Amino acid sequence: MKKSLRARYKKMNWQQQLGNMASTLARVSNNATISEHDEIVSMCLREAACFIEWSAPAVPSEILLELATMQRELLTWQRVWPIEDARSLLALYARNQSDRILHMAGVYSFGDKSSVAT
Repeated sequence: MKKSLRARYKKMNWQQQLGNMASTLARVSNNATISEHDEIVSMCLREAACFIEWSAPAVPSEILLELATMQRELLTWQRVWPIEDARSLLALYARNQSDRILHMAGVYSFGDKSSVAT
């Protein structure tokens, strides 16, 4: 990853960092079912894993374990991607993780599809 991306990312507060991570995972979800976008998906999986690493010092300790687990899963997906029969599974996984990260950041409530500012 580029150093300038890392520098910009680390200047954000942890909620903004998680928001960017969620956006990257949404891009994975939107592109996973399109074989022409396999390289984009792979790069976004790697980017999301880097975002988790860069966020670790700033996020609340109670979500670190969940993020570490997510990072291992993302890197596993990236190593084996593309898997033709798993495209829709990755799209669903990435969308669910994006929603989960927004919930962690306090900008999304699972029972309410609208954003909730805190």
